[in-house]
Amino acid sequence: MPDEDPVAPGGAEQEEQIRELIARIQINQQRMDALQQQANLIQLSLNDLDNALKALTTLEGKDEGHEMLVPIGAGSFVHARLASPDKVLIGLGAGVSVEKSVADSKGIIQSRRSELEKVLLETTGAMEKVAAELVRLQQEAQKYQ
Repeated sequence: MPDEDPVAPGGAEQEEQIRELIARIQINQQRMDALQQQANLIQLSLNDLDNALKALTTLEGKDEGHEMLVPIGAGSFVHARLASPDKVLIGLGAGVSVEKSVADSKGIIQSRRSELEKVLLETTGAMEKVAAELVRLQQEAQKYQ
Protein backbone atom coordinates (compact mmCIF):
# COMPACT_ATOMS: atom_id res chain seq x y z
CA MET A 1 0.00 0.00 0.00
CA PRO A 2 1.60 3.30 -1.04
CA ASP A 3 2.14 6.06 1.52
CA GLU A 4 -0.71 8.51 1.30
CA ASP A 5 -0.26 12.17 2.00
CA PRO A 6 -2.70 13.08 4.81
CA VAL A 7 -3.03 16.54 3.33
CA ALA A 8 -5.69 17.09 0.70
CA PRO A 9 -4.77 17.35 -2.99
CA GLY A 10 -2.61 20.37 -3.57
CA GLY A 11 -1.31 19.81 -0.04
CA ALA A 12 2.22 21.06 -0.67
CA GLU A 13 0.87 24.28 -2.12
CA GLN A 14 -1.53 24.68 0.80
CA GLU A 15 1.26 24.06 3.32
CA GLU A 16 3.33 26.75 1.64
CA GLN A 17 0.42 29.19 1.84
CA ILE A 18 -0.03 28.41 5.54
CA ARG A 19 3.69 28.94 6.20
CA GLU A 20 3.58 32.30 4.38
CA LEU A 21 0.49 33.30 6.31
CA ILE A 22 2.10 32.42 9.65
CA ALA A 23 5.21 34.37 8.68
CA ARG A 24 3.12 37.43 7.79
CA ILE A 25 1.23 37.16 11.09
CA GLN A 26 4.50 36.97 13.02
CA ILE A 27 5.97 39.94 11.16
CA ASN A 28 2.87 42.01 11.87
CA GLN A 29 2.90 40.99 15.54
CA GLN A 30 6.55 42.06 15.78
CA ARG A 31 5.69 45.34 14.08
CA MET A 32 2.81 45.88 16.52
CA ASP A 33 5.14 45.21 19.46
CA ALA A 34 7.68 47.71 18.11
CA LEU A 35 4.98 50.34 17.55
CA GLN A 36 3.61 49.76 21.07
CA GLN A 37 7.10 50.19 22.50
CA GLN A 38 7.54 53.40 20.49
CA ALA A 39 4.18 54.71 21.72
CA ASN A 40 5.17 53.96 25.32
CA LEU A 41 8.46 55.85 24.91
CA ILE A 42 6.66 58.82 23.36
CA GLN A 43 4.19 58.83 26.25
CA LEU A 44 7.08 58.84 28.74
CA SER A 45 8.60 61.81 26.91
CA LEU A 46 5.25 63.62 26.97
CA ASN A 47 5.00 63.02 30.72
CA ASP A 48 8.53 64.39 31.14
CA LEU A 49 7.63 67.52 29.17
CA ASP A 50 4.46 67.95 31.23
CA ASN A 51 6.52 67.77 34.42
CA ALA A 52 8.92 70.39 33.05
CA LEU A 53 6.00 72.68 32.18
CA LYS A 54 4.58 72.28 35.69
CA ALA A 55 7.97 73.11 37.19
CA LEU A 56 8.30 76.22 35.03
CA THR A 57 4.79 77.32 35.97
CA THR A 58 5.78 76.95 39.63
CA LEU A 59 8.79 79.23 39.05
CA GLU A 60 6.72 82.05 37.57
CA GLY A 61 6.39 84.96 39.96
CA LYS A 62 8.95 83.62 42.43
CA ASP A 63 11.65 85.94 43.72
CA GLU A 64 15.36 85.34 44.02
CA GLY A 65 16.09 83.45 47.22
CA HIS A 66 12.69 81.72 47.25
CA GLU A 67 12.99 78.39 49.04
CA MET A 68 11.53 75.33 47.41
CA LEU A 69 11.77 71.56 47.25
CA VAL A 70 13.39 70.21 44.10
CA PRO A 71 12.65 66.62 43.04
CA ILE A 72 15.73 64.46 42.54
CA GLY A 73 13.88 61.26 41.63
CA ALA A 74 12.42 58.22 43.39
CA GLY A 75 10.07 60.46 45.37
CA SER A 76 13.00 62.31 46.97
CA PHE A 77 13.54 66.07 47.21
CA VAL A 78 16.21 68.54 48.27
CA HIS A 79 15.73 72.01 49.72
CA ALA A 80 16.92 74.73 47.36
CA ARG A 81 16.89 78.51 46.92
CA LEU A 82 16.33 80.16 43.59
CA ALA A 83 19.34 82.12 42.40
CA SER A 84 17.88 83.24 39.05
CA PRO A 85 14.17 82.45 38.93
CA ASP A 86 13.76 84.24 35.59
CA LYS A 87 16.36 82.12 33.75
CA VAL A 88 16.22 78.50 32.69
CA LEU A 89 18.88 76.30 31.12
CA ILE A 90 17.14 74.34 28.40
CA GLY A 91 18.67 71.45 26.50
CA LEU A 92 18.82 71.69 22.73
CA GLY A 93 20.26 68.23 22.18
CA ALA A 94 23.72 66.74 21.73
CA GLY A 95 24.65 67.95 25.23
CA VAL A 96 24.08 71.60 24.30
CA SER A 97 22.05 73.86 26.61
CA VAL A 98 21.17 77.55 26.39
CA GLU A 99 19.88 80.03 28.91
CA LYS A 100 16.34 81.24 28.18
CA SER A 101 13.60 83.10 29.97
CA VAL A 102 10.88 81.07 31.66
CA ALA A 103 8.38 82.15 28.98
CA ASP A 104 10.72 81.21 26.12
CA SER A 105 11.48 77.88 27.78
CA LYS A 106 7.78 77.11 28.16
CA GLY A 107 7.28 77.92 24.48
CA ILE A 108 10.09 75.58 23.44
CA ILE A 109 8.76 72.77 25.63
CA GLN A 110 5.18 73.26 24.40
CA SER A 111 6.44 73.14 20.81
CA ARG A 112 8.29 69.89 21.52
CA ARG A 113 5.16 68.53 23.16
CA SER A 114 3.04 69.38 20.10
CA GLU A 115 5.52 67.60 17.82
CA LEU A 116 5.52 64.51 20.03
CA GLU A 117 1.73 64.47 20.09
CA LYS A 118 1.76 64.41 16.27
CA VAL A 119 4.23 61.51 16.29
CA LEU A 120 2.08 59.67 18.84
CA LEU A 121 -0.98 60.12 16.60
CA GLU A 122 0.97 58.78 13.62
CA THR A 123 2.18 55.83 15.70
CA THR A 124 -1.32 54.97 16.94
CA GLY A 125 -2.59 55.27 13.36
CA ALA A 126 0.07 52.79 12.21
CA MET A 127 -0.89 50.51 15.10
CA GLU A 128 -4.52 50.56 13.98
CA LYS A 129 -3.50 49.60 10.43
CA VAL A 130 -1.33 46.74 11.69
CA ALA A 131 -4.13 45.57 14.00
CA ALA A 132 -6.57 45.54 11.07
CA GLU A 133 -4.08 43.57 8.98
CA LEU A 134 -3.61 41.09 11.83
CA VAL A 135 -7.37 40.58 12.07
CA ARG A 136 -7.54 40.02 8.32
CA LEU A 137 -4.66 37.53 8.40
CA GLN A 138 -6.15 35.66 11.35
CA GLN A 139 -9.48 35.39 9.54
CA GLU A 140 -7.61 34.06 6.52
CA ALA A 141 -5.82 31.55 8.74
CA GLN A 142 -9.15 30.28 10.07
CA LYS A 143 -10.01 29.12 6.57
CA TYR A 144 -7.31 26.47 6.89
CA GLN A 145 -8.63 25.04 10.15
